[in-house]
Amino acid sequence: MPDSRRRDGAEPTDPRTTPRTVPDACPGAWRRHDAADGALARFRPVGGAVTGAELRVLADAAVTGGSPLELTSRGSLQVRGLTAEGADRLAATLSALGGDGALLDEQGRDVPCSVVASPSGLLDDAARAVADALRGRTDVPGRLLVALDDGAGDVAALDGDVTVVDGALVLAGTPTDLTGDPAALALAAVEAFLEIRGSAWRVAEVGPERVAGALRTREHFGVPEHSEVLTWPEATSREVTPRLGEIDAPTAAVLADLADAGATLRVTPRRTVVLRGLADPDDALRRLAGLVETGPSLWSSLSACVGAPRCARSHTDVRGDLARAVATGRAGGLLHAHWVGCSRACGTPAGPVAVVEGTPGGTYRTIVRAGRVTP
Repeated sequence: MPDSRRRDGAEPTDPRTTPRTVPDACPGAWRRHDAADGALARFRPVGGAVTGAELRVLADAAVTGGSPLELTSRGSLQVRGLTAEGADRLAATLSALGGDGALLDEQGRDVPCSVVASPSGLLDDAARAVADALRGRTDVPGRLLVALDDGAGDVAALDGDVTVVDGALVLAGTPTDLTGDPAALALAAVEAFLEIRGSAWRVAEVGPERVAGALRTREHFGVPEHSEVLTWPEATSREVTPRLGEIDAPTAAVLADLADAGATLRVTPRRTVVLRGLADPDDALRRLAGLVETGPSLWSSLSACVGAPRCARSHTDVRGDLARAVATGRAGGLLHAHWVGCSRACGTPAGPVAVVEGTPGGTYRTIVRAGRVTP
């Protein structure tokens, strides 16, 4: 059983019995996080969908902020180093692009929590329906995670708060006997959680049984869609891995050009980019060679927080140290390793992971965990 003690020395609290005194502070398009390098804005693609035009706007803003565009472990896109005016201008520009499943709609509303979906495309419409119903809601905690899985298990492995796998509902990793149309079932589960959550941010904090009980009082959720798993046709699809989830300006330019040529882009919680419908997959990989990992790589099992100097809490230059470790063969393996600069361990993925934590003395210690490091 995972150790529940906090690694920053503070006494653990149980949110099921300890009311929160502050609102969820997850950043978004308009609510930003003030980091050491400036404001951080986060954008939540609907099911991972991002257009070439959106990618260009985000990449240009990231260049102005002095950092690459970042992919997160929930399939979100982050821009760092923004001024207040620059962040507002970025949100307004994205809002003007609009369109179905856009990062921001024409009214400037973003999706308040992550809505991820299998990148196959089978659940794209369901993801848009969920996101559109939640846009602009202020009662939805930013830490809530809704996952729609086509049966491949690629996003079900995230243990989201609300997960629908091939029409069956899973709450905080606990299977239920509830089935229905993926979008209708996911939305009903979110509403049931919101009714009883109090000050809780996650389904696990109130208990999946309570949420399921509240959900059973609702109307029918439609007929579940049972379909064969839609795999990516290897002839026209590829998945590439930006190192540490960083997309620099040259990479963004190639990806946006491929989208303009008809490819569909999907960012994933694995911090990868899936390209579907490529006219010439081999040419696409040649254009991306040297910019991202296009095959087996040591970097595929590595992730990291932003580290110093971009984060004032970090004791170490995490990303620089990790790059040197990879170059000398001291990092990269079968077990996922997440390098962090302090005990907060930001960005630690779910599941088995080796957390390599920077210390005040500039050294690192490794702790292998079977779940998230921080509560």
